[in-house]
Amino acid sequence: MMPLTLQLKRHVPAEPARVWRAWTDADELARWYWPASFATACRVDLRPGGLFRIASAAAGTAVSGEFAAVEAPGRLVHTWRWDGEDAETLVTVEFLAGADGGTDVVVTHERFTDPGGSANHAQGWNDCLARLVAYDFSAA
Repeated sequence: MMPLTLQLKRHVPAEPARVWRAWTDADELARWYWPASFATACRVDLRPGGLFRIASAAAGTAVSGEFAAVEAPGRLVHTWRWDGEDAETLVTVEFLAGADGGTDVVVTHERFTDPGGSANHAQGWNDCLARLVAYDFSAA
């Protein structure tokens, strides 16, 4: 059985401030967050109480939420709700300085009401973080 709180960690070969920007700048976020075929569009109002939305017309899906904590470049906390669903979960992303100058990204996604939701999000976050690791930080 999957836990109702999910935590994933990845090492990213860029400094924390740069990874923070890739995660919080709407244009950069749209480049890596979902697969390129999704034609992702993002809106980010980066402040406590500010809203974000990540949408794909091609995939017919979107997620949105409200920022609870914005602590650049170390920690980001926001709610998470898929369009058309009532369930709201909570995501915390930490950007920790690695010994090699890179960043250890820790994603904690909690408040799942069933193990199936946690398992589905585990796959999605693993895919998302793989794209972040492969992202060309020098191009943006």
